[in-house]
Amino acid sequence: MNLSHLEIVLVRPETPRNVGSVARACRNFGVDRICIVGTRDILNDGWARATAHACEDILDRIRFVDSVEAALAPHSFAVGTANRVRKGKLPPLELPHQVVPDLGAASVHGSCALVFGPESRGLTDVELAYCTRLLRIPTQVDQPSLNLSQAVLVALQECWRHAQGWSLAIPPSEGPSALKADTVASDPATYSEFDLILGYFEKLMTRAGFKPYAEDPTSFRLAARRTLARGRFERRDLRTLLTIAKTLDRLP
Repeated sequence: MNLSHLEIVLVRPETPRNVGSVARACRNFGVDRICIVGTRDILNDGWARATAHACEDILDRIRFVDSVEAALAPHSFAVGTANRVRKGKLPPLELPHQVVPDLGAASVHGSCALVFGPESRGLTDVELAYCTRLLRIPTQVDQPSLNLSQAVLVALQECWRHAQGWSLAIPPSEGPSALKADTVASDPATYSEFDLILGYFEKLMTRAGFKPYAEDPTSFRLAARRTLARGRFERRDLRTLLTIAKTLDRLP
């Protein structure tokens, strides 16, 4: 796990105090990058700095964007967090011992994101669909949700433990992760690069008469991008696909 390649993405956080506490959790576990999908107004009332507790430099470096798509553009692997999934087409929710080793392997060469939703309702299904994998932090059934900063703290501690070489507890029925550091792309493609190649493929498919299921091109694109993100493509692989797509696009 390369913690310097990890970014915490907060989607429309509602509480400045939580933003400050997230910055403190990042410092505790060796992560110094936060991206907020929202406006800088979240830092205006002073509470974020009050709860950051000597981590104001992390707040000063926050990257602000206006969409989840923009937040994930520079990353090659993204883990969304949720307690439940309402849409069957989404990836399954997995536990930390299932996700963190793969996140750690992906972080060796590429930039990765841990994505958290608003305090009151979490990530939407559309936002979760942008992510490569989905993570559930296990808790007691009668209190399934965590405060935003608590959820970030727990997730980061799992990542930090993995970085230290402290193995996660794996149930006997499950084997080790199939994704190893030496099988991960050394120059991984990013989400924005996947979108570029998908744009060409969609143009070709439209010319061939393709129509997405239920007339829902957004869901198709998210599913296709998630499939590419799982493929361990390097940038040179996408350049090859892009050359193929551009050549086919010249056909009459």
